[in-house]
This record gives sequence, structure tokens and C-alpha cells, in this order.
Amino acid sequence: MLRRLFSSRPVAPRVARSTYCFLGTRAVALTHSGLKIFLDVRDIGMTPHIALSGEWERQVENLLRRLLRPGAQVVEVGANMGYHTLAMAQVIGDAGHVHAFEANPRVLALLRDSVTVNGFNGRVTVHGAAAVASAGPVAFAAHPQNIGSGHLAQADTVASYSERFEARGVRIDDVLAGLPAADLMRLDCEGSEPLALRGAEALIRRSPDLLMMTEWDAPMIAVREDPAGFEAWLRGLGFDHVQQIMPDGLRLLAPGNLPDIPHADLLLSRRPIA
Repeated sequence: MLRRLFSSRPVAPRVARSTYCFLGTRAVALTHSGLKIFLDVRDIGMTPHIALSGEWERQVENLLRRLLRPGAQVVEVGANMGYHTLAMAQVIGDAGHVHAFEANPRVLALLRDSVTVNGFNGRVTVHGAAAVASAGPVAFAAHPQNIGSGHLAQADTVASYSERFEARGVRIDDVLAGLPAADLMRLDCEGSEPLALRGAEALIRRSPDLLMMTEWDAPMIAVREDPAGFEAWLRGLGFDHVQQIMPDGLRLLAPGNLPDIPHADLLLSRRPIA
């Protein structure tokens, strides 16, 4: 009788494992690859996508994971909350290293904590600074609901970017003078890519196998530098293979086409990449 009563007891339903947890002033979520990432709950640009799907810019992440190898040396400009930072750190392992530059103090604490909670302090160095061509203080602007839009402020920065502060500007060549070579640079700094790369020219020149993955926004770049001149400078450094990162693969771009592309994610290389 007791055995029958026990065996007929209803089984508690299985509770689904949560992939998102609200922590009051921030949240923590699991990415699709099982990495923990702290998120800004005020943001409506990136946070909802990462919180609900565990993904952000999946075509960019897929290519990063395909190109990187254990032991790779990576430089990242515009790490933001660290989605791609964590993915790259996961791939390169303890023998590799990511130098992540992020100037926005609003996301800097999230980035640092995400690195720590995943046990990546030994393979990621977070630099709380903007990568620029000439070292010194820089004006920074951010939108309260679009955490990915923080940028070096210009005279035409619109009023809706209500968060304004002074950031530390550094040259990558100064900070990473001791790095023999880099395998990959990833840039997403809202039009300031020319400034970051011109401040890294020495590192670029001593990195013969360097790959660059960068956001390209011709109108935003044009505020800081002539896009055609910037493309010519990159090609002068040997980056003759420029491909647009598409959802279904890579599309080769002809020389001189970049100024006509308003927005894209690009892969630049000195050799063909299939």
C-alpha cells in the first residue's frame, strides 16, 4: 500500500533552465555558446537580442570563430558589453590574448565583470580608453537607450546623445608596444576606425598575417576622414582583399567601392580568404 501511494505521487514538472536574470541595475544572460554576459537593462539596441536569443551579429561571430585559432593575439576596439570579446576569448584559449579597448564607463564595468565571471582574466586585458591617432583627452557621447552608439563626439553630434564625458585617448602603438604581432583586429567604434588604426600603424606593419574585421559606415567615417583616402591608406598597407561579411558568406569588393557603401561589416586581409 505504501509503495503504491509513493509510486503514484505526481512527478514535479521539469523547470526550464533560465538564460536571463534581472539583477536590479543590470542583468546577466547566457549566450548561445554558454558564456555569461552582464547587460545594461536600459539599452534597447543590443540587450533585448542577447537576452532573448543569446546572439548578437551572428555572421560576425561565426567568421571570428572560423578565423581564430588557439593562441591568437587579438586587438579589439569598441568592445562594448563584451559579446564578441567573450566569444574570441573562448576560441583562443589560455595561450591567446585579447586586448579590448572600451572608453564608455557605462559599459566598462559590465565588460570587466563579464570577463571575470567567465574566468577569462588571464586571456583578456580590458583597456578603459578610446583608441585614437594622438594620445590625450577626448570628448565622448552616448545615447541612453542605444549602448552601441557611443562615439567620439564631434561638433555635429545630435542633442539626443545626452550622455557626455571626457575619456582617455590612447594610441594602440603606445599601449601595445611590446606586442610582437597581432593576428586579428576587430573594430566597431562608430566612425572612429581611421583614428584607431592610424594610431596602430606600427603594429599593423609588423603583423604580416594580420586580419581586420571592422564596421564600415562611410557617412560616420567622413566626419573624421575622407573615406576614399582611408581606403587608399589601408590598401597601401597591403590590405588589397576587402570583403563584405554577408549572412551567407563573404563578398569581394572592387577597389574604390568603399566610399559608396553606407554601412557594412568588412574583412580586410593581405591574402585571399575564402
